[in-house]
Amino acid sequence: MKQLGFGFTGDYKKEFGGSLLSGKRKAARPLSLRHPIHLVLKSSGSSCFVPGHRKMELLIKSHAKRYGIQLYEVSLNWSHIHLLVKLPSRDAYLAFIRTLTSLLVSLLSKLKGRSLKGLFDLRPFTKILSWGKQFRAVVAYHELNDLEGRGLLVRKKKPKRMRKKSCF
Repeated sequence: MKQLGFGFTGDYKKEFGGSLLSGKRKAARPLSLRHPIHLVLKSSGSSCFVPGHRKMELLIKSHAKRYGIQLYEVSLNWSHIHLLVKLPSRDAYLAFIRTLTSLLVSLLSKLKGRSLKGLFDLRPFTKILSWGKQFRAVVAYHELNDLEGRGLLVRKKKPKRMRKKSCF
């Protein structure tokens, strides 16, 4: 006797946001409450998020704690922020992103002395990760990104024909 499936094949969409959304219809963001999520907030400004900026890191960590979000890694890298998180609920994610982005715009406006209303030009990018190899690879990527942002490491750029298209 064969058991009938529920139509879930495991090949659901795992990435969402950023430049993947250009020219696409609105759709629900795929999120997982069991798996870690790589979250990227990209800015149109070139030097907004200074690596190692304690005030920004404390702001991110305090808001993650406020909404019950487990924060594994935070990486500020001039034009974008990488976060490695585990979410308790969809509502917590929505509240966290909404407040965090508005507070970051407010903080940077005070520091720069001018209004930065259109700081985040794209919606946040999220990718659902698996535990184990993929999680460790993203942690290593965060460390590499931190070193590169602080100027301690310079990566060689791949030739244009060799580069993979990336959303960040």
